[in-house]
Amino acid sequence: MSFQVDRSPFDPESGFEYYICFKPAVEVDGDEVRSRVSIEAAISLSETGDVADLAFMLPKDCRSEHSLCYLKRDPYASCVENRVFIALPGLSGDAVLRVPATLELDQAGRIVAIEINGCLPKTSTFNPAHA
Repeated sequence: MSFQVDRSPFDPESGFEYYICFKPAVEVDGDEVRSRVSIEAAISLSETGDVADLAFMLPKDCRSEHSLCYLKRDPYASCVENRVFIALPGLSGDAVLRVPATLELDQAGRIVAIEINGCLPKTSTFNPAHA
């Protein structure tokens, strides 16, 4: 099973937004989502802007086997203690970003999706020293 990944068109103000659905075979409808939890995620983007992998720390309320049931079914996802690591097949990342994200939970408390908000890399203020 591979996760469904949707990407918004590029917005110069906020960059890309991504929606990664963990629930198999069906899209998460708005009425299925009963709660949202704000988190911070680290994502790796390919040169074309696709998500190659992501990692995030689970909030305390989302650490049960039941909450993780959709994630644990996928061979590309691994849960180590309170962290989740997901590698999307066929992609390799060129840049890593820390971004705000939102976990979406269904009425049973299972994590069904993650929404990654505003992926716009900040420009560097690094100036190399001149000899």
